[in-house]
Amino acid sequence: MKISRKWALYASLSLLAFTVACSNQPTANEANQTNESNETKGNAANEKQDETNKPAADGVTAIAVDEAKAAELQAQFGQEAPAKVVSASVAISEILDVLGVMPIGVPTSTVELPAAFKDVQRIGSALKPDVEQVTKLQPDLVLGPESIKDSLEKQFKPASLKTAYIPSDSLEELKLSMVVMSRVFKQEQKANEFLANLEKQESEAAKQAEGKTAPKVMLLFGSAESFMLMNENTFPGSIAKKLGASNVVSDVLKSDETYVMLNMENVVAANPDVILLVSHGDPDTAIKKFEEDVKKNGAWDKLNAFKNGKVSALDYNLFGVASLVKAADAYKEMTTKLYQ
Repeated sequence: MKISRKWALYASLSLLAFTVACSNQPTANEANQTNESNETKGNAANEKQDETNKPAADGVTAIAVDEAKAAELQAQFGQEAPAKVVSASVAISEILDVLGVMPIGVPTSTVELPAAFKDVQRIGSALKPDVEQVTKLQPDLVLGPESIKDSLEKQFKPASLKTAYIPSDSLEELKLSMVVMSRVFKQEQKANEFLANLEKQESEAAKQAEGKTAPKVMLLFGSAESFMLMNENTFPGSIAKKLGASNVVSDVLKSDETYVMLNMENVVAANPDVILLVSHGDPDTAIKKFEEDVKKNGAWDKLNAFKNGKVSALDYNLFGVASLVKAADAYKEMTTKLYQ
């Protein structure tokens, strides 16, 4: 099946962003090894930054996160919290709302944004924001998703806009980003209350799967025109993983790519117990097209998912955009799809 240019581009941009992020580390290490003076200064700066990164000493306890990654992300913001923030992501806008931070610009989206932001200026789509409109708002900072950093930088940098990028693809990335932003905006208590409640809901969802055989799940994203497989680092994938499911991308196909191009040979080789689709078009049409493609292969009746009647679409409103505030409902739907 031919992959759409949009998703091929998205996957390439994500990989490139990851590569760029990783490439910075050896340079820093080399500098520390060859210049003792700089190392001393660097340590002092790190200690100062670490002190800034610590949760507020007011009895509030942050959830456990990767502190090195959190410090790296927080360093983008500097010492002072930005007063005027533009959000270039629905997921990030939702986090700002939980923290009680009012942005001056949010993306234009078919996905419903927090009610408190109904009068906030729209800045265009998350993938292609209206840079002229953003510039008019004169923000202190534009916040975007780390996965499309390179693409957004090409648009914002010529306008000399200050930017910061945080991860927001999977549930764990969203949690990390909420912790980081809560420290930046001094709203740790709100973040901890939200995350503690979410962890309670996660535990309750996990209990629904206790004692049941964990299924092999194949997660698809796309429309009737094209599909891609999603691994456990996507939002639906991270929810399924928490519920014990085995993702065929990593566990059967042995791929570490977030999105993998679909081919029917992979479907047959993986023989998933459950096949779930997140469609940005008509889900019924997309499912029908997928089934037709599988039947053309001639082995569809041997696949567990078809034999068990476990091929269906997930609610796009819950799984189409990674969302901390919708995670509890996403758990409920995923539990039903996997185990009932």
